Amino acid sequence: MPVDMCASSEKDLYAVLGASPSESTEQLKHHYQQLVLKCHPDRLNRDGSAEAEIGLKRFLEVDAAWKILSDENKRKDYDLQRRAHDLKQDWPVDATVFLEDMTWNNDEHLYTHCCRCGGVFCIDEETVQDETRGSASQEEEKTPGGSRGVIVCCDTCSLSVYVTWTNTETPES
Repeated sequence: MPVDMCASSEKDLYAVLGASPSESTEQLKHHYQQLVLKCHPDRLNRDGSAEAEIGLKRFLEVDAAWKILSDENKRKDYDLQRRAHDLKQDWPVDATVFLEDMTWNNDEHLYTHCCRCGGVFCIDEETVQDETRGSASQEEEKTPGGSRGVIVCCDTCSLSVYVTWTNTETPES
């Protein structure tokens, strides 16, 4: 289970490095190296001044960002969490899709629904089971009719749908 890297810091890790998500690992490394040269504790005055404290804090922040963004798997998890966080904003949802209208993929244990762009909206069995049991995830919204739902984004375009189901529905086995 991936660690919630978005919750550990309110700051965007790309912004910490002065970079953008579209930059390569090599470009991120360059940003990291430039920042480390500026704020490394060995280069700062160790007199306990506020400036030294700020520099140390900045160094630790830059180092933590680099540790996540330099690892391909951690970066992928972080990017997915950023996207999920962005989807929770008050952005428009293209449609509401009922779980029973989605197609069950028994091999991958996913519910899928085709997007108009040709991409796919996917929700995994574990998410549905967790939400059905009443697990409080960050993406969950409980509606007045006793149903559960999750915002799901297309794997190809920027559209998102609200997938909903009632508490009495159970995922296919």
